[in-house]
Amino acid sequence: MTPSTDFSRRRLLRGAAAATLALALPRRGTAQGSIDVLILGAGMAGLHAARMLEAMGLSVQLLEGSPRIGGRCWTRHDVAGSPELGAQQIGFSYGRVRGNAAELGVELIDPPKGSTAETRLGQMAISIGGAPPTATPWASSPQNHLAANERELPPLQLLSHYLLKDNPLEDLDDWQKPEFRSIDALSLRQYLTLRGASPEALRLMDVSVAARDLDDANALDFLRKTHYYFWEAKKGPYHLVKGGTSALTDAMAASLKTPVLVGKIVSAIDAGPETVTVTCRDGSFYRARACIATLPLSVMKDIPVRGAVPPQQRLAWRQQRYNHLVQIFLRARSPFWEKDGLPASIWTDGPFEMIAHAPSTMDPDGVFLSYVNGRGADLLGRLPADQLSRTFTSAYSRLRPAAAGQIEVSYIHNWSTYPFAKGHVAYFAPGDIARFGDIAGQPVGALYFAGEHLCRVHAGIEGACETAENAAIQVLDALGKG
Repeated sequence: MTPSTDFSRRRLLRGAAAATLALALPRRGTAQGSIDVLILGAGMAGLHAARMLEAMGLSVQLLEGSPRIGGRCWTRHDVAGSPELGAQQIGFSYGRVRGNAAELGVELIDPPKGSTAETRLGQMAISIGGAPPTATPWASSPQNHLAANERELPPLQLLSHYLLKDNPLEDLDDWQKPEFRSIDALSLRQYLTLRGASPEALRLMDVSVAARDLDDANALDFLRKTHYYFWEAKKGPYHLVKGGTSALTDAMAASLKTPVLVGKIVSAIDAGPETVTVTCRDGSFYRARACIATLPLSVMKDIPVRGAVPPQQRLAWRQQRYNHLVQIFLRARSPFWEKDGLPASIWTDGPFEMIAHAPSTMDPDGVFLSYVNGRGADLLGRLPADQLSRTFTSAYSRLRPAAAGQIEVSYIHNWSTYPFAKGHVAYFAPGDIARFGDIAGQPVGALYFAGEHLCRVHAGIEGACETAENAAIQVLDALGKG
């Protein structure tokens, strides 16, 4: 299967040509106060767009609100095991991401032995209703209350099972076609119910769905992402960035002629037809012939944008959903899982959802982490970090006595309260693909948009690069460089 796209083959070829010409084209300097393109946000989308535009001879200034570069590519080297807070796996067909790594000499490596991809789950013990976790075959477990045709499926496989079963999507951009709008109108709960999911299956899927809940999630959006990641997994093995994903975004930033300015929190954007002026909270302002905003819409919606923004587009920015996610990282003092005979990882329908053990290239004992999504993240996110650490350690030790005294919380990250993201991964509410899908990223005068919330073919960091390429081509056309 070949992914088709909304943008033309001509644009794809020109985008590839921009990368190829990077070493051949002369780079011209940036005169004081004279900038061709401003880019807001130094995540993967902003960095990829900046590299493309500089390669085409334009002067570029990238502004980042946070104190660091990378956006949701974030390796925490100050935490045991150097865990990734965001992007980690570099898919086999992530051509744009791999192209940046190859050009910059950033090494991609095989994952450590025992690692699992997003589409392949390792062995887990299961605990339902607070019962002691068991590693007995799930199909025959007394904790299993699924319907007869579902009993073989562990809780974490239920959602992908129903989304892949008779999935009507074939090409990667099918989800944008009018014939699938009837699915767009459905919540994930409605779609799964129509597919035959039992009430117990729906309850278990609601625990760890990457949305507020099954009712808030758009069925077509989840169908297309699941379709994409399984398509990607079939293409070949994934890799990791040696030294962590931040090593790639750091190298991309270091390759730019004009250094990224961090700590530049945008307070207003004036989008005219031929120039854009960006004012920052520190009182500084920047003017350019064009601007690309890669900020998450959860942040963008709170920034005054003065210009000819259609009311429906402003509404699209406000309505864009982002998953709330609390990540709890743990350090094990000893391999306690070898004492109780259970798998190292556990899935529960309790407040901490999944406690997974992940091999690490940075720590021989690996990293334990708990990902809490949606409503569960909102509840836990209200607790102060020290109270959350005590609550988690106590609850986990009761559930798994062998872990008592053998684990400690090393770091907690709440994406929904992190001011430069205000959420984790973007998703649509039911009906919002038809309502807002085509308008959220439309240019406003000389202001253009990119970011993973606008990807139409790929997803994740490759999708972010896809949108950056599209925005860069629009800018090149507008500035007569196409």
